[in-house]
This record gives sequence, C-alpha cells and structure tokens, in this order.
Amino acid sequence: MKYITFVIYIFLVMFACAGCSGGGNSSEQKSSKTTDKKTVAVYFKNGDVMVGEMISQTEDQYVLNWKGKETVIYPEMVERIGNPKEALLEKEEPLTDEEITSHWPYINDVILRLTNQKVLDVEITSVAKDRLTVKHPLEGGGYITQEIDRSQLEYLIFKPVENEKTKDTEAFLKKLFAEMEFYRVGNFTIITDSYITWVKEYQKTVKDVSTNIYLKFLPLFKDRKQEFQNFIVIFDDYTDFVDYAVTDGVPGWAVAGYFTPEDKVLFLYNVLGDKMSEILFEALVGESGRTIDNIVDSVSKYGNDDNYKIYVKGQAKRIKDKFWQAYSFYKGMYKQITMNTLRHEFTHEFFHNWGLQTIVLSRAEKDKKHMEEMKKEFTEAKDAKQTAEFIKKIITYKSDPIDMKAANSCFVEGIATYCETDEPGDQNDRWLFIYQEMARQGAIYPLEVLTSYRMGSFPGVCSQAMQELYAQSWAFVTFLMDKYPEEFLGYQKKLSDQYAKGRDEANLLEKELGKDLKSIQKEFILYMNKFERLEEPFLVEFDKILDILRD
Repeated sequence: MKYITFVIYIFLVMFACAGCSGGGNSSEQKSSKTTDKKTVAVYFKNGDVMVGEMISQTEDQYVLNWKGKETVIYPEMVERIGNPKEALLEKEEPLTDEEITSHWPYINDVILRLTNQKVLDVEITSVAKDRLTVKHPLEGGGYITQEIDRSQLEYLIFKPVENEKTKDTEAFLKKLFAEMEFYRVGNFTIITDSYITWVKEYQKTVKDVSTNIYLKFLPLFKDRKQEFQNFIVIFDDYTDFVDYAVTDGVPGWAVAGYFTPEDKVLFLYNVLGDKMSEILFEALVGESGRTIDNIVDSVSKYGNDDNYKIYVKGQAKRIKDKFWQAYSFYKGMYKQITMNTLRHEFTHEFFHNWGLQTIVLSRAEKDKKHMEEMKKEFTEAKDAKQTAEFIKKIITYKSDPIDMKAANSCFVEGIATYCETDEPGDQNDRWLFIYQEMARQGAIYPLEVLTSYRMGSFPGVCSQAMQELYAQSWAFVTFLMDKYPEEFLGYQKKLSDQYAKGRDEANLLEKELGKDLKSIQKEFILYMNKFERLEEPFLVEFDKILDILRD
C-alpha cells in the first residue's frame, strides 16, 4: 500500500510540473528561496523517501532534482527534510552501488558487499585464506570482533576519491571523450563506448581484482588513504585506441593497454570489441555457413529421397556447429586477453594511487606542452585525412628523454603479473612457460641483475629480454608471496616509505628476509622447479582449434 501511495504522489508531482508554465500560478507571486543545491532527503508523511538535489523552495513547493528530473513536491506531503546519508542507512532494500557511490553514508572507507547483497560497514583487521576478521564499533565505545567466511563476501566497495585533482581529471576526460559514457562505482570510473553488457563485465572484473588486491596485500593498504580516483578508459575499437595511444607516445599497435602515471589514467582496448567480433564472426561462421548452405542446395538436387535430404542437412548442421564452436573458443580467448590486461594495468593504477608504487613520469616542459597540443588536435580532427596527418606529425616528433622511476621494476611488474589471474597468485601459464624455457636454457637472471632495474617496464632491453624479465618477475613475486609473505609485504611497505622520502636503500630486501641474494636465488630456483613442465601455451590453443576443425 505504501508503494501505491508513493506512485500516486509521483503522478501528482508530474501533473503539477506539467502545469508549472501556466500564467496564473499563485506560487509565482511568492518569494522563492534558491538553495545552494545541496543533496537532501525528503521524508514523506507516508514513510517514503526521495533523495535528490534541492534546486529551490518556496512556501508552496519544493523543486527537487530527482534522478535527473526536476520534480515539484508540496510541503503538505512532507514530514521533514534531512540528511541523505541517514535516508540511505534507513532504507529497507539493499543499497545499489550507485547510491553508495553518490552519497557514501558509511564510517569506513572500505565496506563489504555480501552475497545476500547486504552491506557491512566494518573495519577489516586480518585476512586468512577462507575468512576475514572484522571489527564492529559499539555505540558506547569499543568494538566486537567477528569472523566472516570468505564465501559470504561478494566484493569490497571503496569510497570514491573527491579532491580537486580528481575533479580536474574527470572534467578533462569528459571533454576529451565526449562521446563515451562514464560509469562510476566506488573508487573507479570507467569511460567507454562499449555496449552495456561489456560495461558490466569490466565492472565485475575491476570489483574482483580490487577486492583481491586489497585483501591479499592488506597490511600495505589498511593504514593508508587512496590519493586519486581510478580512471579507466576502454576503447571498443582497436583503431581508436592506437590513434589515441600515439598521443601519449605509446605504440598502441604493440600493447593491449597501459597506465600513464602522468595523467593517472589507464587506457585499454577491448580485444573482442564490436568490429573485431564482426570480423571474427564473418571469418568463422558467416562465410563458411553460406558456403555450406550453397553446397547443401547443390547436393540436394541429386536426390529425391527425403531421408537423403534430411541426412545432408544434418551433416551440414554438424559441420556448421563446429565452426560455431571455433568461434566461441576464439571469443573466450580474446575476452580472457582483455580481462587479463585490465587486471594487470589496474594493479599498476591501484598501487600507484594508494602511494605504494611511486612511479614518476616527467617530461620537459616543451614536451608537456606539445603533447597537450597533440591531444587537442586529435580530438578536433574532422576526417580520416586530418587524423592521418596528425599521427604522422606526432610519430616524427623527437622528444627529450623521459625520466621514469619506479619503486623497483621487477616488483612493480611482478605484482602486476601476479594479479593478472582471476585469483591473484594462481598459476599463470603464459609467464611460467617463458620462465621454464629460460631455465631449460640456463638463462635465469641473477637476482642482483633482476632487482637492479629502477625504470618502469624494463625500457632499453630487446622485446625477448623484456618478456623474460616479466616472466622471472612473476616467478619471483610468486615465490616471495608463497614462502615469505610477511617479509615481502614488510619490504614493500618500507620501500614505498623510502621513496616517499626520496631515499632508496639497495639491500633492503636482503635485510627483510635475513639472507643474501645468492641464498635467496638458490631457494627461488628450487621452488620454481616444483612446477610441472608446460607445453607452449600458443601451440596448446592452436591444437584445440585444429581438433575442432579436423572433426
């Protein structure tokens, strides 16, 4: 009954809005108080609540911006006007992520969304493999502890970051990507031109990876505040991504995504975007399907027996089903590439924006100005010819050397590769195979060399060496997180503190583990020998496709 009454109220409100432009409304003679447009909660006498931005109010009516619509509400309908956070906390139904993000009615900056959709506003104090320990504050002071089974946790929601730098970046991105949609949930904002089904996939992936990172590395995060909102720009079209990446001096044709610490934005393209999906469908299903149908039509002419025709059509369907199976296989593979890349690059962004990986990218002032002009020219290009001329200009521009520092390359990339898998630390066959090939050839880098890099993603080495350094970094972080998790997290914390103070102690890892690098290397190599020998992952995937098509 309460909801029926509320619907009638809304109907009256909309009816009143329709008549607001009439000439004889007595409220026009009243003095109108224009508010500072604060978000408020309007409590109705029937028990309903509307949360929105108060635009103006008079003795006769309130004008509320409710869900993007200017809505008139009459005072006689209202019990009181109060704090929106209180209204959200009193709401009987579970709050949506969007409601939580808009008003954040909680004490803690990190809250738990449970599998039953309820929210827990508690402090996470420790994490074990299958449970979390949390503190519930008591009204009279103090707290009680509770253990929560990990299976009851859906994901964590992080308080959005509201500061001037974040607002400036969002305004800049809205201008730069005016045709894209913005989706903000908690501490991340996705900007994309992908369909909503893909947006939900992106959101789920980011929720999962941010939850897993925070819980896996809890000692690093729990006493810190996030410094910046996480912005993620995802292009649905590969060409758009490549065209934009070049404005950042990044070869978009060689990478699937990248995080730029200068702008504090992650850029990525959906490998299975709309155009790629169409190409893949046509290559595997469309063309082959039409060819098979033509063959069936031709063959069917040679027999009048209905059973013969049914048999031919049945065989044709079986063959076409195999092409559909191959299409589904490729779709799954490309989707996995996109999500692995998203997890990898988001790990960089997440750690950086919490002040845990001090990645600094500084350009000469003339280069900064040039890149800004290039981005402006890129967004204002009106046709393909202008875009082509712009790309030629930026590719041939000679910039000054970039000064890039990282909290330690092997751990920056090692942690990112460690978090690529759906559950951080799961076996990553891509990097494990490369490491095993290095081991087979006796080409494992000494840890003195691996840990000596202080520059981003191992710049200056050839592509094969870079892949090997990534692989060994993944392997080394996997080893440390398994065998020395407390010591390794302690090392990461001290390292981030040192970089914040402008210092870098070379032997800090050895001090934390209480061993020299040679002893650590022996343990590391023995640890990695326990993994079962892998075949080349690409050939394994290729064989699966061949099996489908051979059949």
